[in-house]
Amino acid sequence: MARGSSEKDDGPARLDAVARWRSLLGPSTLSHLAFKEKLRAHYVETYRDELLRNEMEMIIENTVLKRQLDRPAGADNRGEGTAIAIVAESGAGKSRAMLHYLDGNEFFAEIPGGGRPLIRVAVKAPAILRNLGMATLRAAGYASRIEKLQSESWAQVQFLLRDLQTLVVNYEECQRIIQNANRKDRKLIVETFAGLLTDLDWPVSLIFSGLPALESLFQTDFIDLKADPKAAEAHDTLRRRTRFVPFPSIDLEADRKDLDRGLREYQKIGDVSLALLAHRSETRARLHHAASRQFGLFWQYVVSAIDICVRSERKEVAIDDFADGYAAETQQPLELNPFAVDHWETIDTSVVQHREQEETPEPKKARPERRREHDK
Repeated sequence: MARGSSEKDDGPARLDAVARWRSLLGPSTLSHLAFKEKLRAHYVETYRDELLRNEMEMIIENTVLKRQLDRPAGADNRGEGTAIAIVAESGAGKSRAMLHYLDGNEFFAEIPGGGRPLIRVAVKAPAILRNLGMATLRAAGYASRIEKLQSESWAQVQFLLRDLQTLVVNYEECQRIIQNANRKDRKLIVETFAGLLTDLDWPVSLIFSGLPALESLFQTDFIDLKADPKAAEAHDTLRRRTRFVPFPSIDLEADRKDLDRGLREYQKIGDVSLALLAHRSETRARLHHAASRQFGLFWQYVVSAIDICVRSERKEVAIDDFADGYAAETQQPLELNPFAVDHWETIDTSVVQHREQEETPEPKKARPERRREHDK
């Protein structure tokens, strides 16, 4: 049972629903599933990963720096926390890049005895302080179904962070904090984040990840600085201690080497030809546009097309594979499919990203027909 849980666990262990479903699959499906898992697990590194790695190494260095030179290094002789903000459009690959960095990283592996140097928290709407506290508790392993009061939840957070030897907290989808227009809630969240960084007993470093709206958190008009000097000081602390990690959009020329290398890697894993995505080909341009120039979506659509191609027992990926994959993943009609029409450059593919960011998704549309304009 997770630390901090107030509930007893006297009953039999629950069945793993996912494992049960997998056990019911046939041999051919399991074989393709293994192929698909290998395909999806592959990660194409770019210079963006180096930028992230450098900033994470800076957090590690700042965490272990001795505050007093005449004392041994340790948890009771270190400075306050720092923060980084990973800000990019939806589909840029922010979360995947972080998971890739953490995978097999000894600095963030679980400590014998149950310690967790890093916890990842999904920020959910409404992003009020109480909900944020409960989300942090549950990410740390607190299993109680009882919703705590705001003050209780954050007191428990501080206890658990120290008990688990947590040094870094990663908050995902932080733009949802900006969506909260309540100035009081904003002020409390800023003070809480600043308090985590500067806590006298157990300071932690923070990672904020989110859409470009997240930048508003660090702007002077985020809260009413004149009305509350304490909040103004906390906001200044948060701004000064935060460094930004850029995740720029794809430039087909500047990023050519990374794209070419990644496509070769996927060709090898999938044992298929991606010749239609040659440099300066129209299909590569269509893919670039369909992905809204974002790396994460670019490779997501490549994986989807390879999967469709292999399921059809072919060795050469065709543009129809990309069209079908895009239709299945976005539910966009034929006339808004960049792989299926001649006017692809005029299609606003960003609307797919914006729709995915909405809290209440719209009902799915009917599956698009398979006819293509370029088939005529």
